[in-house]
Amino acid sequence: MILASLISLVISFLAVYMYTNTTEEIVKVVTVGIALISLFLSFIFAPWSIVLLLVVSLVIVPSSWLNY
Repeated sequence: MILASLISLVISFLAVYMYTNTTEEIVKVVTVGIALISLFLSFIFAPWSIVLLLVVSLVIVPSSWLNY
């Protein structure tokens, strides 16, 4: 399952790269859709420990940003 997660994450990064390096509007819309779907799939395929680590970091980090 980790291989599927990594493949999906690489596809997402490639879509973001294409988004930043193109001027065509339809290509930008399609690449954003591909990036979002691939990112969602990479979270589904990721092991639960990695997902738990991401969720905990998202809960802790915003609370530390509010204390500045």
